[in-house]
Amino acid sequence: MRRLEGKVALVTGAARGTGAATAEVFVAEGAQVVLGDVNEAGCAAVAEALGPAARAVRLDVGSEDDWRAAVARCEAELGRVDVLVNNAALLHVAALEDTRLADFERLVRVNQIGPFLGIRAVVPAMRRAGGGSIVNVSSVDGLAGKNGVVAYASTKWALRGIAKVAALELGRYGIRVNSVHPGVIDTELLYENPIMRREDLTPVLRTVPLGRMAQPSEVATLALFLAGDESSYCTGGEFIVDGGVTAS
Repeated sequence: MRRLEGKVALVTGAARGTGAATAEVFVAEGAQVVLGDVNEAGCAAVAEALGPAARAVRLDVGSEDDWRAAVARCEAELGRVDVLVNNAALLHVAALEDTRLADFERLVRVNQIGPFLGIRAVVPAMRRAGGGSIVNVSSVDGLAGKNGVVAYASTKWALRGIAKVAALELGRYGIRVNSVHPGVIDTELLYENPIMRREDLTPVLRTVPLGRMAQPSEVATLALFLAGDESSYCTGGEFIVDGGVTAS
C-alpha cells in the first residue's frame, strides 16, 4: 500500500520548486492533492502533469477568503482534508539597515500570516476527518542567525513558534504539527535576488559538509514522512534537512 493512500493533501506554493516536488511525491504515494498558488497558470500546469489525482486552486496565502475557498473545495470535491503543507514563501536578501518596511511586511504576510491562516482554516476540516498532519516549511534561517536575511529569518523563526503552539493545542484532536528546516535548496526562489545568483554560491556551499545544495525532492520526501502514518507520534518537532550546516 502506498504511504498516503486515501489521504487528501493541500500544498501551498505548489507552482514550482519544493511545493511542486512535494505534490509530485504525494501523488506518487497515493494522495489526492490540491495545489495552491497565486501563480495560477504554473499551478495548473503542474497539476495537469501530475494527472487526475491533482487539481489546482488559486491561493493567496495572505487571504482568508482564498483559504476558505481552498479548504471548501477540498471537502466538496474530495470529502476531507488530511494534510496541509505550508510551503509558500518569499525570500528577501538585504542588510538590516537596507531592508525597507514594505519588504519586511511583504514577507510577514506570506511566510508568517499565510501559515497561521492556513492552520486556522484547516482545523475544522481535519477535526471532521478525525485528525491530520500539518507541515510548516521553515528554514535553517529559523534555527540560527545569518547575515542579510532579517525579514526572511524573522518569519521562519516565527513559523517554529506557530508550529509549537499549534502542536500543543491541536494534539487533542489528533492533529500533528511539525516544522521542516531546509538549508540551501536548488530552487527558483534562491536565484530571484541578484545577491543569490548561482555564480555567487561557492562560498555558501563551502559551509555545507555535504558540499552541495539539496534538490527539492529531498525536502519533499521529508514532508512525505511527516504527512503519513509513519510519523504518527511526531508532533511539535523540528526536522532538519540541511546537508549538515547546523551541525557546527
